[in-house]
Amino acid sequence: MSLHLTPAVPPIPIQAPIDPLPTLIGVGALLVGLAFLAHGGRGSLDALRVARATATDPRSLQPGDRRVRITGRAETASDAPDGSGGWGDDGESGDTGGEDPETLPALFTDERCLCCSYDVSEYRSQGRGRSWVSIDTGEAGVPFRVVVDGVGVRVDPAAAGFAFGVDEDVEVAADETPPERVRRFTDAVEAVDESETGWELGPVTVGSDPKRRYRQRVLRPGDAVTVVGDATAFPDAPVGEVKARIAGGSPFVVGDASARRTALRLVGRSAVPVVLGLVSLTVAAVALSPVLGVIVG
Repeated sequence: MSLHLTPAVPPIPIQAPIDPLPTLIGVGALLVGLAFLAHGGRGSLDALRVARATATDPRSLQPGDRRVRITGRAETASDAPDGSGGWGDDGESGDTGGEDPETLPALFTDERCLCCSYDVSEYRSQGRGRSWVSIDTGEAGVPFRVVVDGVGVRVDPAAAGFAFGVDEDVEVAADETPPERVRRFTDAVEAVDESETGWELGPVTVGSDPKRRYRQRVLRPGDAVTVVGDATAFPDAPVGEVKARIAGGSPFVVGDASARRTALRLVGRSAVPVVLGLVSLTVAAVALSPVLGVIVG
């Protein structure tokens, strides 16, 4: 009688069930990480484009020129419409109160400017530590001129990104009275209306977070300025200005420094979202490792 040997059947590995909660956390972290990396990558790309933009003499500027770079001195545009580019409802009123309509009121200082951005932050508990958290931001600008060797180029910064250095940095604790200009701002803007605050007892905070920071960046008449953008026709240019203006572009950037320093500022801003993106992707990789193990296995 012949014997037939049955081949051994390999044991089927027992797969542990996948926990849905870590999977959801991983998917969320993955999406957040990709969004942060996209934002940071876009900022780095803009910085590279600013650094590589073509330095242009205003006399040779032509409508249709793309990604031009003009560095000169910022001046008011004498025929700019009254109140154009003002703060509107989010900041101070566009009404200049009889003052120069070609400029804006700086929010936290008593001065006039061509462009202004602000950030209001609170010092909040974040996990095991504390850090500044932005609660409101805004920016505005009026048309101005970039003057190089007596020749001006009109710039309308309504769609521009600003890369300015910090001009004013005011920190206000719970037991301090804000400066008058800051007080007027908080009274006018609902988003940053003062709320109940706490008190600091050494390293411990009783009640709400007590500190606020009011940060302002401005471009004043007479400041050095670098503008990168695309040129369009400006047939109604007044005497002393070329018949082309800059009002858009990819990127469209206004900085109060040289092109190199403006590019470095853009890189610095993009570093934070890139780091946050990498951290989120690391969290996603850990949370999704069981799912990846099942797929690869």
